[in-house]
Amino acid sequence: MLRDGGQTTRGGAGPSAGAWEAVLPLHCRISAPSGRPTVLLHALGETGASWDRLAAELTAGGRRLYVPDLRGHGLSPRSPGYSFAALYADVVALLDAHGLSGIDLVGHSMGGHVGWLLAQRQPSRVRRLVIEDTPPPPRDAAAEAELAARSTGDGSRAQVVALYREFRALRRTGGLDAAAVRPIIDELRRADGEWWRRLPDVTARTLVISGGLSSPVPRPLLAEVAARVPHGRMVAVDAGHYVHRDAPERFDAEVLAFLA
Repeated sequence: MLRDGGQTTRGGAGPSAGAWEAVLPLHCRISAPSGRPTVLLHALGETGASWDRLAAELTAGGRRLYVPDLRGHGLSPRSPGYSFAALYADVVALLDAHGLSGIDLVGHSMGGHVGWLLAQRQPSRVRRLVIEDTPPPPRDAAAEAELAARSTGDGSRAQVVALYREFRALRRTGGLDAAAVRPIIDELRRADGEWWRRLPDVTARTLVISGGLSSPVPRPLLAEVAARVPHGRMVAVDAGHYVHRDAPERFDAEVLAFLA
């Protein structure tokens, strides 16, 4: 059983942050008092509740779970602006508040990118890492231009529209700050050579889960990312971007076997 809890500790510095990006106290649900600490980070437009099925499986296996709502989502505070630097700093502060290291971490999309940043910059903190269908940033200006060109196609536009539809229900209920959507998507579409250079710094055993041909995130690109991580591998589940929701049995089986 997960219980609700809020974090108020300040901490952690990651990628450079602006003045408005001070660490925010995240609403976080925490499970049993002992067991392997495991952190679940949700996607843009979702909340920690999106992990309820996997959380139940992990809790039954004796793990201590930390399931936050990231800034601008669910019951966590809103912010004047949004960036991955801020998301990363919030999560570091959460870990600091509980003295966590050697964690297992599962991240989906936006949450997966935060997981990558943590595993790259504080590798000793992450023991095992599961990344679900998280788009890597372009590695250079040429790749950024190619991504922008691809995004003008009808197929890409349809995929983007489908993703935006996923956010509508949460916005209507007040569970999502609409101002968070565009900055996060834009940042993932900007070149970040440092992110690519730091993949070999990840010491965690890493499982990258691709949504297969139904996902807007190219499977070969995720395979390349996994190959650059010293202890990384990839598995493809043809379920689209929301693998844990649309193919839950397969997703849970892959994650539970990997973390075990």
